[in-house]
Amino acid sequence: MNWRDAALRVLLAWWRLMRPTTIGVRGIVVDETGKLLLVRHSYGARKWFLPGGGHRGDESPDQALVREMREETGIQVEVTRLVGVYFYNGQHKRDHIYVFACRAIGGESRLVGGEIEAIGWFPPDALPSNLMIGMDRILDDWRRGVPGFGPLHSTTRPHERPSHAKEQSR
Repeated sequence: MNWRDAALRVLLAWWRLMRPTTIGVRGIVVDETGKLLLVRHSYGARKWFLPGGGHRGDESPDQALVREMREETGIQVEVTRLVGVYFYNGQHKRDHIYVFACRAIGGESRLVGGEIEAIGWFPPDALPSNLMIGMDRILDDWRRGVPGFGPLHSTTRPHERPSHAKEQSR
């Protein structure tokens, strides 16, 4: 267990008592070959998810995403559209998550700091099997170009998807 796991346990205990409302942001970035950018955190469930993070009170959700993408992946992005706003009440919190489609405008994907354990570019039809809750729904809304909203729930996969990805790990 690293210090981030210990800090997460303390935070989860606080969340159980307070059930705070949080605002999160996530971004969908596709490279020139059509692969999706996913990250895996160095703490918690260690599942693959869209890069992003928490909103600070002095920024709009799209500004938060631009900052989080740079902090987590080293990539500069431009937000192109809102994919959806989702609600997740797992981990004893009420999380409102803004998901944006983005275009990379600079930088190069690289591990930045210690929060991210791995960065991977995955073909949309060959995503890893250990995705974060709600990813199927978010990506489906993105592909269809329809506004997504509402609660995110756990999904099950009938089979493991192969990982045909270029991945950077620590």
